Amino acid sequence: MMPRHAEPNANALLGDLLRPMLGKDTAFAQNSRTVAGHPGRQPDLLIIAPGRAAVVIEAEYLPAANVEQEAKERLGFGVTMHPLPIEAAIALRYPAEVSGAADLRAAINDARFSYCVFTVERYSETPERQVKKTARFPESGWLEGGVADLADLVRLASLPQLAVNTAADALQGSIERAFLFLNELESTRPAMNQRIARFLGMDNVPQTRRMAGAILANALVFHQRIAGMHGDIKSLDEVCGPGVSNPKAETLAAWGAILEINYHPIFDIARRILIILPPRTVAGILHTLKYTAEKVDTIGVENSHDLTGRVFQRLIADRKYLATFYTLPASAALLARLAVAKMQGVDWADAAAVGELRIGDFACGTGALLSAVYDQIAARHERAGGDLAQLHPTMMAEALYGCDVLPSAVHITGSTLAGAQPNVGFSQSRLYTMPYGRLSDGSVAIGSLEFLNSDVQITLSNFSDPSRRTGSSGDEKAGQVVAEVRDESFDLVIMNPPFTRNVTREGEYAGTYAAAFAAFDATELDQKAMAERLDRFKQGTCYHGSAGMASVFAALADRKLKPGGVLALVLPLSVSAGTSWEKFRQMLAEGYTDLEALSIAANGQDMSFSSDTGMAECLVIARKLREGESPQERAHFTSLLRRPVGLAQAAEVAKGIAAADAVRGVEDGPYGGTLVKVGSANVGETTSANLPNAVPSTWNVVRIKDASVAQTAFRLAQSDLWLPGTATAFNLPVTTLENIG
Repeated sequence: MMPRHAEPNANALLGDLLRPMLGKDTAFAQNSRTVAGHPGRQPDLLIIAPGRAAVVIEAEYLPAANVEQEAKERLGFGVTMHPLPIEAAIALRYPAEVSGAADLRAAINDARFSYCVFTVERYSETPERQVKKTARFPESGWLEGGVADLADLVRLASLPQLAVNTAADALQGSIERAFLFLNELESTRPAMNQRIARFLGMDNVPQTRRMAGAILANALVFHQRIAGMHGDIKSLDEVCGPGVSNPKAETLAAWGAILEINYHPIFDIARRILIILPPRTVAGILHTLKYTAEKVDTIGVENSHDLTGRVFQRLIADRKYLATFYTLPASAALLARLAVAKMQGVDWADAAAVGELRIGDFACGTGALLSAVYDQIAARHERAGGDLAQLHPTMMAEALYGCDVLPSAVHITGSTLAGAQPNVGFSQSRLYTMPYGRLSDGSVAIGSLEFLNSDVQITLSNFSDPSRRTGSSGDEKAGQVVAEVRDESFDLVIMNPPFTRNVTREGEYAGTYAAAFAAFDATELDQKAMAERLDRFKQGTCYHGSAGMASVFAALADRKLKPGGVLALVLPLSVSAGTSWEKFRQMLAEGYTDLEALSIAANGQDMSFSSDTGMAECLVIARKLREGESPQERAHFTSLLRRPVGLAQAAEVAKGIAAADAVRGVEDGPYGGTLVKVGSANVGETTSANLPNAVPSTWNVVRIKDASVAQTAFRLAQSDLWLPGTATAFNLPVTTLENIG
C-alpha cells in the first residue's frame, strides 16, 4: 500500500513540532543545499544552534531499510551556514500508521518513534577530514519516544564533544605554559606566589600555581566570548595583543568594565590574581593564554559544555582532607534528571514560576550538579516554549545557590553556570565562598555547615586574608555580604558532599585530630575548636561521626528543604546498611516519600558515580513529605551494571527508571527485577521493597546484580525455598543458630 503522506511532508511537520522545544536560537533546514559541495548529501532535517554541533535527522517510514546508512553518510560534512561540522546524525523510523493518518500533524505529535544516533568519534588525519570512526547509540536495538524525547536527544547530540575535547586539550597546554611563568617567580619573587596561594586558600605548591593559571585562562576564554556582546568591552587584541605596551593595565581596566556588567564569580578572582603579579610575568602569561582563548573561540565552543569543569577537575586542591570528588557529567545528569522529575506542581512554561524555585548545593565544588540541574530546568522551560535568555538573569540572581570553602571552586561554578547564557548579564549571584577555619577575630567557622546554626541568614565576614573574601556581586564590605539560606525554603537540594570522617586515624590521616577539619593547614587546636562547633550544631540531626561529613551535609539538606522539596545526594554505599547511617535511613523512612536509590553492581573504580573515589557510591533521591502526607512504605532500588558513560545514556537510564509502571518486588518470587533497558541492552534492574520500621533497618536489595538472588533470599527467610526456574516454593524451616543452640 502506498503511503498517503510523502516523507518530506512528515519531515517538515516534525521540524515544526521540534522547533519551539529547542530554543529560539535554533535553526532548521530541510532538503536544501546546506552541505557545501555535496548536493547528494542533503539531509532530511538539519538542526543548528550557536556554539553547538550540527545535527541531522534522517527519517523514513518503517521498515526504513536505508535510514541508518543514510544517517551515517551525513557525518563529518561541513554546512554552509554553521562553523561546526555534522557530528551527530539521528536515524528515525516513523511508525507505519503515520503514513496513512487523516491528520498527519496530530499523528506525528502523538507517535512513538524508534530512533538511534550516530556520532563522530574520530576523524582521519587528511585534508578532507574524513570520518574515521563512528559510534552508534544505542549499540543495539532502538530507542523509543515521542517528539519531546527526540528534542531531548537533539540537545544532547548537539554538544560538540570533539570540539570540546580539542579545546580542553588546548587549555590544558596553555595552563602548563602559564605555570612555567609562575614557577619562575619561585626563585625570583616567591612572596608573590605565596600571596596568590593564600588568596586561593591553598598551599604554595605547583598544583596551586596551575590553578591560578587555569583561573586566568578561563577568564580570558570568557572575555573572548563576551567581547562582541557588550559594546564597551575591548577585545583581547586591544588589551593584551602584541602591540599593547602595558597588557596588565589594559586587561585590568577591561575586567573592571566587565565587572560593572557583573560576571563577578569569573572575573573578580582572576583580577585579584593579576593585580598581585608583576607586569613582565603578566605580559608573558597573557600573551600565552590569549592565543589559546582565541583558538577555543575559533573551535566554536561556548563555555557551557563542561569545558570549565573538565579542565579544573584535575586541579582541585586539598582532596586529602576535604575528600571532595568531581561528579562525572553523566552521573550528574542522571541524578539531576531523576531529581527534577520529582519536582511537583511546577509550570515549566511560566518563567516567573520557574524563577521562584530555589536550588541549593552547599558543597558545590566544580558546579557539576548545579549545572546539570540548570540544564534540566532550561530544557523543560524551552520545551514548554520558554526563552532561556530571559530566564537566565533570575536563575543566576535568585534561584541557584552554591557554596564551597574554596574560592577557586566558586569561580568554576560561577563560570559554568554563567556560561549557559554568556551574553546575558545578571545583577548578582548566590554563589558564596564560605568561612572556614580560624577567623581574624579568633573564632572558627565550619563552612556551609554554619547554616545549621541559622534559620534565616548569615552575614559572612570579610577576612584580612584575601582568600577568605566572600560575596556574590563585588567587593562588598563585611556587613553587606549576607547569605540568606532559610530553613524549609528550598525546592531541591542536590549535593555530592565530602565523605571525610573525623574518627579516621589511619594511613594519610594518622596523627590528625579531626580529619574533616584538617584542610588549609588547620592546627590541632583549630581542628578541635571546629569539631566542637559542629558538636553544638548536630543535635537532633542524622549526623554520626563514623558516617562522616556526608551525614551532616544530609542533615543540612533536610533542614533547608521545604515540604514537598526534593533531596538528591551522592553518598557512600555504606548508607544502605551501615549502623552509623541508621538515623539517616530512619529520617527518610519517616519524613520522605518516593524514595529511589541507585547503585552500581560492579567492582573497582566502576562502582562509583564520582571521579577517582575508588569506593562504592549510591544515588539517593526522595521527596520530603508535605503536611498531612504519609510516608511511603516502599522504595525503589536500582542496580546498574555500570555507571552511565555519556549524557545520552544517562538520559535513557533516567527515562527507563521513571517510565516503569509496575516494579517487581523482592517478595514476588525469583523472577528478577524490572529491567532497565537502553535499546535492546539490559543496563540494570529495579526492585521495590518495604522500608523496615524496625531498628536497625537496612536496604537489603542494594547493589545486587541479579535481583532473583534477593528474591530467593527473602523467601528463604520466610521458610520457603523458591529457586529461579522452579514453578513454586516448598517449605523449608529456617531458624537462627541461637534457637538451635
